[in-house]
Amino acid sequence: MRNLLFLSSVVCLGMSLCSCKKDSPIVVQVGNKKITEAKLSERLATTPAEYQKYAATAIGKKQFIDAIVKENVVIEAAKKAGVEKREEYKNALSSFEAEQKKQLSDYKNGLLIESYIKEIHEAIEPTDEEMQKYYDDNKTLFDEPVAYTVRHILVADLQSAQNVLERLNSGESFEKVAKEVSQDSGSASNGGLIGPFKRGELVQEFDEAVINLQINQISGIVETPYGYHIVLKVSEKKLPAILFEQTKDYIRKMLEKEKFDKWFNDQKVKLNVKVNYDLSLSPTEDEKSK
Repeated sequence: MRNLLFLSSVVCLGMSLCSCKKDSPIVVQVGNKKITEAKLSERLATTPAEYQKYAATAIGKKQFIDAIVKENVVIEAAKKAGVEKREEYKNALSSFEAEQKKQLSDYKNGLLIESYIKEIHEAIEPTDEEMQKYYDDNKTLFDEPVAYTVRHILVADLQSAQNVLERLNSGESFEKVAKEVSQDSGSASNGGLIGPFKRGELVQEFDEAVINLQINQISGIVETPYGYHIVLKVSEKKLPAILFEQTKDYIRKMLEKEKFDKWFNDQKVKLNVKVNYDLSLSPTEDEKSK
């Protein structure tokens, strides 16, 4: 039985959807089902190259055809036994069809994104002139760069941020509160520590909050696209001046992000995008069982 299933799985790989040639000779007939030479060739073409070489030999060809015969004999016998009408079979088939439909939908969407993202990238790629202008307009950032190290606590809503601030103002350790409530998985376990980073490497609202803090000072509530932050400035260090060629790649990426964000926000307005972040998301029963 195991050999039959193995041979069947080999010949069933990638069943072709192409129609057979009308004049192709019939090689196998099982009941009313006829399998032509063209159909056999199509199926063989989807098997591994090594197997195709083996099937080109006299013995290999016979085994390949015999496997097809065995497969179809079992299929026809299963149909006569009424397997297709059994609930177990129908449920399994429905589940498979649903999964295939989902996979096809996911593939289509992924292909659309992959195909169009190239055009977006070409449209937003900054020119050398744009990069040089940004460098010249922000000379202070590059002539006198500063590296900052901070701790932060990220929460999803304003009320949670207010609760965090109250705990800190009452004397609780910043590191302790960060480990307990921060939703930034990358820093929470380390007491909210991030850095060193330079101005412009994080979102603008966060940058501005950090720059305006004194060492060991705790900020108020800072809102960014990621949520609500409480920030503690740990240190800052002056760095050597940065030449244009040294920072050109960074400027390119930053300008690309700015252009993409603008394009994305424009598209959201055009498409009248609306989001309900209060929706409670939970795994389905199928996902829980995995």
